[in-house]
Amino acid sequence: MKKTQMNLKQFAYETIKEKILRCEYKPNDILSETIIMETVDASRTPIREALNMLAQEGLVQIIPKKGIMILPITIKEIAMTFEARCLLEPYVVEKYGNYIDKDRLKAIRLVSEKIVKNGVGSQETAGLFARSDDDLHETIAGACKNKYLLQNLQQVFNQNMRIRILSEESLWERHQIAAKEHIEIIDCILAGNMKEAALSMRSHLMYSKDAAFSAILEMI
Repeated sequence: MKKTQMNLKQFAYETIKEKILRCEYKPNDILSETIIMETVDASRTPIREALNMLAQEGLVQIIPKKGIMILPITIKEIAMTFEARCLLEPYVVEKYGNYIDKDRLKAIRLVSEKIVKNGVGSQETAGLFARSDDDLHETIAGACKNKYLLQNLQQVFNQNMRIRILSEESLWERHQIAAKEHIEIIDCILAGNMKEAALSMRSHLMYSKDAAFSAILEMI
């Protein structure tokens, strides 16, 4: 199928964003448009349009005559990310909890039980936790009926993925504890106790923030 300007822009956007979120393009890296053009196999116009979209999402900074900088993950960035999550996610749980896919939650609960049973310190468990963590938070967010809240949630989820990948090995011990917290949140939702689920979500996010702070500080 012939590539159009629109799908070239979308392809460029998704390709570059994936590399940023998975830290293939690391924080503080400076990229040139030429390198990106070669990677994406697209002309300058769709590349620039894609980069402008990523700049609006807070993932890159376009520096004239120098290149494109992948924005760093700082202590301030972590604090802002978790402040937003602590405001948004408990609210979504309490407000839209009845719309959350309960079958999906039960499946995530089974994975969380496996993580708790496996213990800590393995790459397999780390990968399993990362997928289940994304799945839980995105499943809950998916129940939200407010598109503006969803847009904000997606932006903080993007930053959270980078935080987790950068600090992954330092957080291995956190995975088992967080999986137990996931089970607590899920059980409250399945029981129809959305207020308690919201409180559990907030507590879970606060513990996660503290762990992220500690992990990033170890890297400085």
